[in-house]
Amino acid sequence: MARGTANFDGEALRTARLTRRVDGQLLSAEAVARRLGTSKSRVLAYENNTSKPDPRRIAQLSELFDIPARELRLKRALADIHGLRCQSGLTAAEAAARVGISRSGYANIERHALLPVRDDGTVRMSLARTFGVTPAVIDRALLRHPAAIARQNELAEQLGTVFERAHRKHSPAVIDLTDPLLQHIAPLLQRPAKVACRLVSAELDTYRDLLRDHARMKVDEAFAQTESAATRARSRRIRLESLIDGAAPTTAKNLSRFLSEAMNVRQWRLMVALANAGLDGIALSSTSRYAPSEDLTVLQIRQYATVLQRGDQTYATPTENGLITVRNNYARYGRLYPRVPAPTLSHYWEQRRRPSIVMRRAGRPAPETT
Repeated sequence: MARGTANFDGEALRTARLTRRVDGQLLSAEAVARRLGTSKSRVLAYENNTSKPDPRRIAQLSELFDIPARELRLKRALADIHGLRCQSGLTAAEAAARVGISRSGYANIERHALLPVRDDGTVRMSLARTFGVTPAVIDRALLRHPAAIARQNELAEQLGTVFERAHRKHSPAVIDLTDPLLQHIAPLLQRPAKVACRLVSAELDTYRDLLRDHARMKVDEAFAQTESAATRARSRRIRLESLIDGAAPTTAKNLSRFLSEAMNVRQWRLMVALANAGLDGIALSSTSRYAPSEDLTVLQIRQYATVLQRGDQTYATPTENGLITVRNNYARYGRLYPRVPAPTLSHYWEQRRRPSIVMRRAGRPAPETT
């Protein structure tokens, strides 16, 4: 039998038993026990929270009283992966089988909020389908896990130490493979030291840009020739100070999320090709460079790409969500996969600014303007 569910709400079970009719009548604890094939004392123990039912038993109670399983759980329990699994009435082994990973891999997700290192985003989508929730719910559950928060806090502390180097005068602010800090940061990012070095170096450059902009705003404020110009410079300086103060925790959170959702190198290469092609798309055939593949299927599942039929030819085109993802993350992907050429992004801006031209090029009627 599966281990009991720690977040079961016995009071909710008692309320359901005393208020919800089954076959036209309210059930006693003894009647509930007979229907479940257990003892009256066990049912009363459930209600008094001295014993916890396993996910299968919760599913039976949910079916008996015709209420969602989540109603029998403490509301805060639904915020983690364990709570979502128990709400679905699945054991850990069943959830692992449905997601398509090993039992130990699934245990790492529940206990440490760690997705498989080689995951390309499909595990996250599979978790959402298995538990009947959106991917955003899975993201929140992973990011709010105590282990994930602890890793982010530790990463923020390490990045803060790295960022302090940018404040030293006449001293290069760099991080290299021999840096002791990198040996702590790489495991937190779940990436090799070389990759972690490139990612952290890029974030350090961004932080230095913030410092330069802040220094420039101080000068603009000091030498402004009008009061309005001084006010504008002051507001920008204050905003930059806020960004500088929160740079380490913000970077830690963004990096952790980016790496947890990152495409693999084949998917990113295909996504770049789609972004460069724009709404014209790329032709798919067994004889061309681009053919229907598992990578394209993953991009479709993640709503980054779609497949269209135009006449006798099949085309793959990027979605708006896919183009936004490319635009927002191409710099980090450049550090993650330096051998993949960067996207041009010209089609993204053309689509945003001149949709009628792009839609006509794609063989669609242009939207009417008033």
